[in-house]
Amino acid sequence: MAAVIERGGAESGMDQNNRMRVKPRISSKKFERMEWDPNLRERKTITDYLATALRTAIYDGQFADNEELNQVELAEFFGVSRVPIREALRQLQAEGLVTAIAHHRTIVSGMNLAQILEAIEMRAVLEAHLLRKAGRRFEKADVDRLRKICDETDQIKDYGSRWVVKNWEFHRALYGRSESPAIIEAVERIQLNVERYARRTGNTARLRQAAAEHRQILNAVERKDFAKASALLEGHILHTGEAISEDHEKAAARPAGKPPLKKQKRPATRK
Repeated sequence: MAAVIERGGAESGMDQNNRMRVKPRISSKKFERMEWDPNLRERKTITDYLATALRTAIYDGQFADNEELNQVELAEFFGVSRVPIREALRQLQAEGLVTAIAHHRTIVSGMNLAQILEAIEMRAVLEAHLLRKAGRRFEKADVDRLRKICDETDQIKDYGSRWVVKNWEFHRALYGRSESPAIIEAVERIQLNVERYARRTGNTARLRQAAAEHRQILNAVERKDFAKASALLEGHILHTGEAISEDHEKAAARPAGKPPLKKQKRPATRK
């Protein structure tokens, strides 16, 4: 029977002494969401825990497209043998998240710009349709929940994992009453696949823009104008594609190997 990893004790069933001895090159930051996201902390087998940790890190953009997932380094980081690592990677390969290449190596699968934009377009159309369906069943409690999520989102200052989770909560609250589980599953599969690209282009300005767009959608829902809310939602999602496209254009215009320019702070003027 497989060893079980308990919530808050990811090393149960693992060689904790081994983890103390080695200095893995993989940063724990890549897996930080496993420490606080309640949806990821239930009891799991070691293989399932590893698959969830790697899947979440890929979806969060912690591993770049075509980046190698080194089995030795991962085994050292998690304090396990390579057997459960290989089993976890097989799960991710079946999901299309990683690709096996020569010499038993595994890399993160990626999407090109055209695929990303088409996926976002599909999501925009489908979510707008779901909100129109859900509108007929909206109740005061649903509107109150959307308002609460917006208030909580306003407290987040960076485009990190906590913003991603709150953003998911807002969108799910919009289409949750649509009673269309197959379409919701398709929407959320798209969202998972493209979120990493949105994260890479995310910044404070985009966060503020997205939060303001959430408020506009909420205002339309409060007025029970679900046609307007759906149109705003579709545009809101398409703006993510525009941001990703703009980032790709900037990257293509930069000389190879040159990092993006950072804004320089102006020196304080003396009065």
